[in-house]
Amino acid sequence: MVRILRTAAAAMVVALGLALAPPAASAAATYQVKFAITASTAVSGKFMYVWDRSTWKYHVVQGDGDSPNGTAQLAPGDYVAVARYGYFRQRNYLLVRTFTVTDAALSVTFAESAAKETAFVTDDATAVRSTAAYWLELGSGEKVGFTGGGPARTYVSPFAVPGVALRLHELQTKAGSSAAVPSPYRYDLQRSWPAVAGAAIAKVTTAQLAKTVTTLRAQGVTTNAALGSALKDRWSGSYLESPVRLPSTVTEYVTPGLTLHRKLTLGAGDSSVVLPDRALPAGSSAGTTIGAGPLLPRAPGSSVRDGDELRMHEPAAYADAAGNSGSDARAAVTGKLTAEGGLHHYDQTITRRVAWSQLSTRIRSEWDFRAPDQGPLPLIDLGVDVTGLDARNRAAAAVQITASASTRGGGTAAVDKVEYSTNDGAEWTELDGASLTVPATAAFVSLRVTVTGDQDGRLRRTVIRAFAGPATPPDETAGSTKITSVAVNGGADLAFGVSGARAFTATFTAADPSGIADGDAYLYHGGYSAPDGVVLASGPADCAKISNTSSVCTARFVMDVRVDAARNALAGAWTVAAWARAADGLGFADRHAAGAFSVKRGTKLIVNAYPEPVKKGKTITVTGTLTRAGWETWTYQGYGARTATLQYIKRGTTAWKAVKTVKADAKGQLKTTVKASADGSFRWTYAGDAASTATTGASDYIDVK
Repeated sequence: MVRILRTAAAAMVVALGLALAPPAASAAATYQVKFAITASTAVSGKFMYVWDRSTWKYHVVQGDGDSPNGTAQLAPGDYVAVARYGYFRQRNYLLVRTFTVTDAALSVTFAESAAKETAFVTDDATAVRSTAAYWLELGSGEKVGFTGGGPARTYVSPFAVPGVALRLHELQTKAGSSAAVPSPYRYDLQRSWPAVAGAAIAKVTTAQLAKTVTTLRAQGVTTNAALGSALKDRWSGSYLESPVRLPSTVTEYVTPGLTLHRKLTLGAGDSSVVLPDRALPAGSSAGTTIGAGPLLPRAPGSSVRDGDELRMHEPAAYADAAGNSGSDARAAVTGKLTAEGGLHHYDQTITRRVAWSQLSTRIRSEWDFRAPDQGPLPLIDLGVDVTGLDARNRAAAAVQITASASTRGGGTAAVDKVEYSTNDGAEWTELDGASLTVPATAAFVSLRVTVTGDQDGRLRRTVIRAFAGPATPPDETAGSTKITSVAVNGGADLAFGVSGARAFTATFTAADPSGIADGDAYLYHGGYSAPDGVVLASGPADCAKISNTSSVCTARFVMDVRVDAARNALAGAWTVAAWARAADGLGFADRHAAGAFSVKRGTKLIVNAYPEPVKKGKTITVTGTLTRAGWETWTYQGYGARTATLQYIKRGTTAWKAVKTVKADAKGQLKTTVKASADGSFRWTYAGDAASTATTGASDYIDVK
């Protein structure tokens, strides 16, 4: 996956081919230049660019993106032109031409046939391209013709233009891996060419690369995520991402000596953890852990006094135990500032309920402080570390809890007490020492830490569900909120062959006497806390009011069988988890198994009846083959030991009749005999099963003499 960042505005104007402002009017004569791509088929996603090679001034190319043609009005001079287009998930092209405008119009042709492949080749025979980005880089630093994405092969036409270089950033993962079957390793490869004479193929060996192991922890529940990187020194405005599963470990092989921006993205891009920039030397380096709990604000905010104003800025960001800062666009933040007797009190609450996290659902920070005459406010900051948690930040038994505090702008602060709760803060117990033996009945452990500092400073921070306990979380209810009428895909099964994606919805009715504020849903296969398949919605559910007390909530999904269900074991029953929050903020319902639906492997049947023609009363042999989609080989394979029904329809009639049932052999082969009676057709049908679709094959006509 290639994820475009909105923050890299200057880079992305070029990268996305947006129309830049045309140059200022000039009295100099201009001439029309016609551009054309000679391609093997209709181009897709075409952009054309032109730069003056002496000034690197950009010139607009006019033309429809679906057309292989374009035009530009250019003054005399030397130019470089670039055409970028592709064929989805198959081939991408970056074509380069230089030309000179003298005193007349001219035509410039980009020949697809002249392009040569550009790629990385490693000595790991199991590694294949997961995704890539490639672009031309001008001497001015501008990025030209950025393209890539997915496993598509990339082709660049040879060029040698002073001030222009080709850059390639490529990720390779294990062949056959996907979000459902994540790769155990990741090659993160970078290379540049100042000129391209032929095929730009970079051959690297594993021994030449940097190697490290990255451990990814989950926030209580197994989920999908994406690990992304971008080259810092040649910032292109994009992250290349490969799917990962939380929790897991990933062995990373990286081009040494290059500094990378990195991040971990969860959900539909709603949540992310920004990782430290990293440059690794060749050879093995120590591994790192991402996502160790508890997750809570760790970096100081920037609250200040400016004259008579107190400007409170305490971001709703959270960080893991290593200080990797995270954010969640689904989080809601409330804050209230009060003052009494020269002492200020700021009360902030961060709440979130998302499919990819069961932890840190509510974080409340209560600060007392005396504001200075000017400058940063002397708020207290807190760090809490818990050792003894597993890969899902779950405590199996005893854990060690340590807390530390500091005051902004100097001064001292000390931890007064640490309290814990196993019922989401309904009851608190002060921790005696650092060790806590978590009860076997606890699904979650919440923490409350009180800190005091000099100059009347104080902080009490409460983290609801700071880490998980040994018990499986139960459904949750508060007040009178209810969830009913759950349906996925309108109640129909989701059926997939060996490729393809489906867009569909999950709907449910939520009700509460006060009405419904919001809700959400996600889909999983297997156990609730440790599913082996997960499909997350593309955003929060839309809850449409149907009465004063009820709403119908709709969550939207896209499921790609090669990404989300790349294992045969993922066929069959899936579960819907859904939750809804009441309008009064008091009622809540979270049903871990609110509904069910089926994801099925497609089946096919073929038939052959012979001899043809046949005399009446003679024997007809009818054969067939039952096959089923294989989600690991991406082919249809014989589906054995299943019973199919042979049907017959007499010529001139409209009703098919069952003749007999036949059990397929181990290879899915069917065979039986019948007596010829009249002209008609035969076909096989299969009724389907819990993991496979029903199917009816085509018919074969028999002429009876």
